[in-house]
Amino acid sequence: MPLFHPLQEDITKLSEEDLSKRIRELTSKIMSARRFSRNPDLQNQIQNALNTYREELRTRRIKEAQDRFKKSRGEPELGDLVNIE
Repeated sequence: MPLFHPLQEDITKLSEEDLSKRIRELTSKIMSARRFSRNPDLQNQIQNALNTYREELRTRRIKEAQDRFKKSRGEPELGDLVNIE
């Protein structure tokens, strides 16, 4: 379960490209913080944010792979199976 930070934007609304960009930015920041800062709380906060973005991107990619797999097997969507009449 991803951590929530009150100042963090709603990452579910970001595109995969934006998520990747933020991951690159945070990776750079965490590396700088590790080199130049002796503040473990700062490093932990950046790491938590980075983990949240990575988990969101990972979750999306897993869902896409599952959807492709279902489609390749010809499995219908649940909405196609339900007949409301």
